[in-house]
Parts: sequence; C-alpha cells; structure tokens
Amino acid sequence: MALKNPNALVVASEVYLSGIGSLLNNIARNSLKNIKIFNQDVRELLFKLPSKIFDEIYIICPDPWPKARHHKRRLIKEDFLKILVKVLKRDGTVYISTDWENYAESIEEELEKIKDKFSYMKISNEGMPVTRFQERAINEGRLIHTFLLKLLEK
Repeated sequence: MALKNPNALVVASEVYLSGIGSLLNNIARNSLKNIKIFNQDVRELLFKLPSKIFDEIYIICPDPWPKARHHKRRLIKEDFLKILVKVLKRDGTVYISTDWENYAESIEEELEKIKDKFSYMKISNEGMPVTRFQERAINEGRLIHTFLLKLLEK
C-alpha cells in the first residue's frame, strides 16, 4: 500500500514481532519513508488521536478468536466501530476482511448495530492488499470476506 501510494502516510498496527520484522524488511527493501508502525493494540492509538484524521482504514484479517468463548475478544465490535467514526474524515471509508466465515457473520451483526453511522456492503477482495494469512486461506479453499464501510456522518 505504501509503495503504491507514496504521498500517503500509512500507519501499520501490528502486535506480533514476526509481523513487525517482516514489515521492517519490506520497508528497507523498498526504501519506504511513508510508514509508521504502532506495535500495540490499535485501540490504544485510536483513543489518543485527534478527531477526523484518516481518509481510509484497512483492517486486514484481525485475529478471528475462533473459539466461541473467545468471541468477546474480537476487534470488530460495535464499540470499536464507534471509535472509527471519531477518527475518520468526512466521507471516510473502512475496509475489513476476514477469512473466517463465522467472523464475517459476526461483523455483519455488529455493522447492523451501527447502520446509522456507516453504510456497508460486501465487496470482492480483488485489488485489495493480500497478506500471507490470506494467501494460506485461499490455498486452503477459504473465501476472503471483505466489507466496505462508508461513513454517513457529516
């Protein structure tokens, strides 16, 4: 994303050291200067940012917490989506993808709760960034479920 959009600032949030190491290697290999890395829970960053700062937000395969007893830990919940409303600029967009069918269903349920804040639709993942986790899911025959949210607030 940073390579294709050299004039955009890309803020990457990753908590796993292997992911950060991979990102740092790609940054060095491509001499990228437009990426900032946040290595903690992204919610901590979003709470501290001023309002209306992002044009676009991409949430690519957040941890699906597949066990039912852990579903409460999933990132895409109504409260988190309300935080996104605060940090998105007018006409801002959010892209969310997951390769877990039941997480996609859960995301739709959460989006219904805030349909006064976002319009949303399922879209093709074509042209979107693809992570190695998504590549593995595709190779294993799982679909990538991608949602496009558009901010409704003025």
